[in-house]
Amino acid sequence: MAAEEGMAPSALRVLEEALGVGLTSAGATAEAVAAEGAYYLEQVTITEASEDDYEYEEIPDDNFSIPEGEEDLAKAIHMVQEQAIDTHILEQKTVLPSKPVVPEVIEDFLCNFLIKMGMTRTLDCFQSEWYELIQKGITELREVGNVPDVYTQNMLLENENKNLRKDLKHYKQAADKAREDLLKTQKERDFHRMHHKRVVQEKNKLINDLKGLKLHYASYEPTIRVLHEKHHTLLKQKMLTSLERDRAVKQTHQMASHYSRIPEPFRHQCWQVPTLPLRLLISASVPCPVLDLPLIFCEIRAELSSWKGHPFLSL
Repeated sequence: MAAEEGMAPSALRVLEEALGVGLTSAGATAEAVAAEGAYYLEQVTITEASEDDYEYEEIPDDNFSIPEGEEDLAKAIHMVQEQAIDTHILEQKTVLPSKPVVPEVIEDFLCNFLIKMGMTRTLDCFQSEWYELIQKGITELREVGNVPDVYTQNMLLENENKNLRKDLKHYKQAADKAREDLLKTQKERDFHRMHHKRVVQEKNKLINDLKGLKLHYASYEPTIRVLHEKHHTLLKQKMLTSLERDRAVKQTHQMASHYSRIPEPFRHQCWQVPTLPLRLLISASVPCPVLDLPLIFCEIRAELSSWKGHPFLSL
């Protein structure tokens, strides 16, 4: 029994060390044992439970976290209180202090009004007469009083309204100028756009004309080739004809020289020789019975023709 009673304080001490909190003192433990009577400790074996049958639940987040280390209830309560205080401070609205009303003196009010309206002569008369009355002691500044703040506010609002009207007029003029510039720019844009379209149309037309000319030129290439061949052929024929003409002229001169050596009585005895081509007359050989010459004609008639058939020499 005593052994069992000695085990109870030791078990409580182990529990205290595990939790980190002093649950009871030694005296309190003895009093508790005496009041409740003897109790027994029974050794029990705890088996490991299967994790498959255990249901896990998610712990809700309360917008605050407890620092790692000891989980003290007092610290948690203190953090919750601080969070509530912060929320309360954020919910409170800061009220700005109102601007103190400073009433304006009547004298300053009138002077400001006259200056604003440009009444300089009236201002000079007012100031001279006003300070003269003050100097004589007829008028005291305390008896005059102050102008209510509403008049000062009205004057300030009127000045602000006037400045805003000036700004509005200035901005309106700037907007009108910008509108005019925009319309001018749009007109120039439309003009350049139409010019661009016209240039594109002309370009497309020129491209189509160029394609047609290329096709037309391609169709003329065989004809030009044939004409070049004919030209070379005619040049060759012209050269041959000029050579034959020179030969015929030479032979004609020779025949004329032979004819000039024939005596006069025999020149009138003409032989009728038909008109033949020159090459046949040149190759022909007719004997003359009078002078026994190889080729003598009493009357020579020769015709030379060009390559187109036009006579260019007649004897």
